[in-house]
Amino acid sequence: MASEDYIEECLYRVQNLIDRALTELMEVKMIRENDPTEYAFIQKELGDLQGEFDQLVGDKNNDPRLEEAQKRLNEVREIMTRGI
Repeated sequence: MASEDYIEECLYRVQNLIDRALTELMEVKMIRENDPTEYAFIQKELGDLQGEFDQLVGDKNNDPRLEEAQKRLNEVREIMTRGI
């Protein structure tokens, strides 16, 4: 089981990354130019963090915040994949 501090840090990282991803998506759509480097980098970060959360949830951490964060990561990854 993960410590409460680790869970809190992970939840903060999820929120921060989701905010960055959605901001990048809006900028790409507004400017109509694709910065493949930053966009791809954020997509990779989302995938990496998703893997970490899959592990946390799989380790029987019965924290609904983790499951909600995992769901939000999935949603944002799908948005980013379809986004441009």
